[in-house]
Amino acid sequence: MKCNYCSFYSISADEDTRSHFGNVLLSELRTRVSGRIIKTIYAGGGTPTLLPPEFWKGFLAEAGETADVSHVAEYTIETNPGAVTERELHLLRETGFNRLSLGVQSFNDTLLETLGRIHSSDQAIDIFRSARKAGFRNISIDLMYGVPGQTLMEWITDLEHIEELAPEHVSCYELSVIEGTPIYKSINDGVLSKPDEEACRDMYFAADEILTRIGYSHYEVSNYARGKSYISRHNSSYWNRTPYIGLGPSAHSFDGTVTRSWNVSSLDEYIERMRHGQSPTVDSEVITAGQTVLEMIMLGLRCSTGIDLKKIETETGTRINRDYLNTMIKNNRVLLSGTRLVPTAEGMLYADGDSVNLI
Repeated sequence: MKCNYCSFYSISADEDTRSHFGNVLLSELRTRVSGRIIKTIYAGGGTPTLLPPEFWKGFLAEAGETADVSHVAEYTIETNPGAVTERELHLLRETGFNRLSLGVQSFNDTLLETLGRIHSSDQAIDIFRSARKAGFRNISIDLMYGVPGQTLMEWITDLEHIEELAPEHVSCYELSVIEGTPIYKSINDGVLSKPDEEACRDMYFAADEILTRIGYSHYEVSNYARGKSYISRHNSSYWNRTPYIGLGPSAHSFDGTVTRSWNVSSLDEYIERMRHGQSPTVDSEVITAGQTVLEMIMLGLRCSTGIDLKKIETETGTRINRDYLNTMIKNNRVLLSGTRLVPTAEGMLYADGDSVNLI
């Protein structure tokens, strides 16, 4: 079942299709990562646990034979409560995954129904505890705010569950309402009403206040970690503009400099291309110098580490708008320490707009 808010490519697939997909995914792995040094492995996008643990055991073994994985410390797999069993979690842990990302979204059954999730709050708690029993000592929980019908108190109650469960990592995302999704239609038709901007802002700051108070570091606009060792290394590579390779339908890749590319979105076409020895990549874009500077600033201002102004100006030839910078400082959105610009919690929230005005 596809969630009501999801705009990503996904389909239902029978066992034969999953088997074919697994085989060609291994083929793409061998083709694209051969001889490379890999630092993180992340099985995500949809529900990768729909492929059996035996497949993932073979996948990680193939990765080890094909590429240099000696530097990999973080093996993450995503799943949803209701889409994995305790036995499968044990097998996935034995396979080599040492980090689990759980798409909980809410501990409120009414809100879960609004989002079209297939699990209940009790199932989410049970699967978290099952993951602990399976040996996962690095678990991330995804939560969502700005859900139609959600109140600030309901959001605070969700955050209180985090204090009770004590996962190592929490991601708090505002619901994005994308045209073409069922939830977009319901809101557009007046059936549902999304909390307004001020309410969402209150929820954002509630997460910042509560999670930092109970020991989490707010290291990226939507992400919190219970200590530096639990910061997501994989996601951090996106924000640091580190090269990455995406495998499978709709997967995106980045060469670390100027080129992004992406695979065909259709599963059937992906399988056919791979079977016939064709590249699954269907298009790419070259990032201009101006876009690169904007990304460096925007991504940096989303993270607690901030940006080095001198480095950006020296390496790119861009002159930072000092007048606007002073306005950001005055409004307590950033702190200036030497040449490093560090965002506050509020500054992270306004990173997109501020980055445009800084150059």
